[in-house]
Amino acid sequence: MFAETFPSRQVRATGDGGHTAYRPLVTTFVALGDSLTEGVGDPHPSWPNGLRGWADLVASRLAVHDPATEYANLALRGRTARDVAAEQLPPALRMRPDVVTVWAGGNDVLRPVLRLDDVLAPVDHTLASLIATGATVVVFTGFEVTGSPAFGPVRSRVRRLNAGLREIAQDRGALVADVSDRAEWSDRRLWADDRVHPSVLGHARLAAQVLRLLGLEGVAPPVLGAGPRANRGRVVVDEVRWWRHHAVPHIARWASGASRRELVLPKWSVPVRPSGARPWFEGGNDLAATSAQPLRSPG
Repeated sequence: MFAETFPSRQVRATGDGGHTAYRPLVTTFVALGDSLTEGVGDPHPSWPNGLRGWADLVASRLAVHDPATEYANLALRGRTARDVAAEQLPPALRMRPDVVTVWAGGNDVLRPVLRLDDVLAPVDHTLASLIATGATVVVFTGFEVTGSPAFGPVRSRVRRLNAGLREIAQDRGALVADVSDRAEWSDRRLWADDRVHPSVLGHARLAAQVLRLLGLEGVAPPVLGAGPRANRGRVVVDEVRWWRHHAVPHIARWASGASRRELVLPKWSVPVRPSGARPWFEGGNDLAATSAQPLRSPG
């Protein structure tokens, strides 16, 4: 999936001609957030909750570099920025992580009324608390591409949220995983059928982006070749099918809070070692060839 050349292990010379053990790139990696970080859109029967996702891929790559790496994923579907600060931040702090990713706000922008300060304040608190421990923190912006014209009004909300997130990251010293570029995310193959969550290929691209931010050289996202041109009739059929099977049920579930009531636990609530027996990574560079064909550009 990734073309990669990982940095070699380094040792530091001491004054007496000896060497000290190298310092690993990451010892503990913790991922916080909602369904985007839980891994929705990248189904896998061998993973907890039946999901893999970009954070698991990042952890597996870090473990290739250093088998001592430990990983926890506290993200859960339906969680808001305030939920992340209240429910996920405290256990994350107790793990004393070296690297933390924070992706929150996606569920907040779908609410009938958006109070931006109510979203940015808990994100600011989360970042400040983590950075105060010396951790490297990566915060995500929101996607500004939309899967349907029906989501057009959400885009302006996401833009405002992203502006606030960038300002907080700059003030606090966090790294930014910016996914707001519409051109980079316009290919339909990067999106799951629900057009809200990344697909298998989308999660692979996210993982590569985070790994590059963390300084792993030579990590490249999967390359997508040109896809077939969708005809107008196919687009209309796909739009109707999306409304019937995804949009309407999703809106109903979101409005009723059903996803928050599901008896789903975090995938990795305590740190695990990605280099253990579980097959954390399978396959090579063939996912692009086996993925679903593009239907149309979302948005």
